[in-house]
Amino acid sequence: MKIIYITTEGISSTVFESQVLALKRRLELKGIKPTLIIGQKIKARISPAKLFRLNNDKSNHIIFIRDFINHHKVAKKIYGHIMTHEDIVIHCRNIDAAYIGYILKQKFENKNIQVLYDVRGYLEGEALYFKDEDSKKRIEELNKMLYSSDIYFNFVSEELYNLYNNKHSINPKRVLFCNSAYDDKVFKLSESQTVTHSEIVKILYVGGNQGYQKIEGIISSLKERGDVELTVVTSKPIYKKNKKKNVKFLSNLKPEQINVLSDEFDYGIIYRSNEIFNQVATPTKVTEYWGKGLKVIAVNSAGAYTKTILKDSRLGIIVGSENELLTIPLQKTTFSEKQYINKVAKDSFSQSVNIEKYLSLYNEMLKKKT
Repeated sequence: MKIIYITTEGISSTVFESQVLALKRRLELKGIKPTLIIGQKIKARISPAKLFRLNNDKSNHIIFIRDFINHHKVAKKIYGHIMTHEDIVIHCRNIDAAYIGYILKQKFENKNIQVLYDVRGYLEGEALYFKDEDSKKRIEELNKMLYSSDIYFNFVSEELYNLYNNKHSINPKRVLFCNSAYDDKVFKLSESQTVTHSEIVKILYVGGNQGYQKIEGIISSLKERGDVELTVVTSKPIYKKNKKKNVKFLSNLKPEQINVLSDEFDYGIIYRSNEIFNQVATPTKVTEYWGKGLKVIAVNSAGAYTKTILKDSRLGIIVGSENELLTIPLQKTTFSEKQYINKVAKDSFSQSVNIEKYLSLYNEMLKKKT
C-alpha cells in the first residue's frame, strides 16, 4: 500500500503541525511511509527554517501555488509519485487537494487508485460568512463534481455529513467519520500534577486570531472576575494597551510548549457563534483541552461537541452568552476529574483512535478496486 497525503493549506496553517504532520508520523509508526505533498501559496508568510527542514525530508514534496490553484498543473507535478505504484490511496486534506486527487484517479484508470477526501467543514458557509461570493460558487462547483464521483469521504461530524448528504445524496458505503482529533502523542495528562491551595480558577484559551474566535468577548467578560485567571495563547501576538492583572497573553508556542503549560489549568475555553459552519465543526482545541484533562467552557457553542458536553456535564459546561461568564460558578478541577476527562478523550477523540479507522478504510478501499 502506498499513501500519498495531499494538503494545499501550506506550512503556516495553524493545524499543519498538529494535524498534517501528526497524521504522517502516525502512519510511519504503523510501518507505512507516506509521501506528503504540500501545496504552499507563494505569497504566504513562511518560516525559511521550517521550509528547509521539511524540504530536507525526501518524503515531503513542496509545490508552490498561486492564490488561484491550477489543479491540473499541480496534479501533473504529482504524476511521478504514482507511476511506480499499483495500489495507492490518495488522502486529501481539503477540497482543492481532493479535486487534485480526483484528477489523478481519472488519469491512471489502469491502476488501483482510491481517493479519500477529508471534509473538514462547511466551506460554502464560511465563504458566505466572509462575503466571498466567488469562493462560494467555486466550492459549490467542486462539491458537485466530487460528491457525484466514486471517491470516499471522511466527515468530522455526523452533522456535517447530514448537511452535505441532504444536498448531494452521498453513498453511505463511501463514508467514514473521524473528528478533528487531538494528537495524544503530544497532549498527555501529567501524572505529576502540582498541588496548589489557591482558590483561583485558571482558564486557558488556545487558538487563532480570527474574528470568529471571539477572543475579545472572552477577555472582556473574564477580566472583571477576581476569582479567575485567564491565559490567552494565539498564533500571532495580541497587543493590549490596558492590561488586567488576571489576563496573560502568550503567542507562537509549539504544541509541546502548550502541553506543558496546560498542566496548571482547570478549564479550556471556546466561543463559537451560531453560523452553520460553526455548528457542524469539531474544533481541535476542544479535544486538546480534554486530552489534558481540562473541562471545557463553551460560550454559545462547542460546535458538534456541544451535544457531547450536554450529555456529560463532567466534560464541561455550555454558557449561553458572554454575560453568563461574569456570574457562572466555577470550581477547581480535581486530578481525578482530569483523569476521567483524559480517558474519555483518549477513547473517543484521539488520533490513536482515528489512525485505526483510517487504516481500516484504506484496506477496504483498495480491496474494492473500483
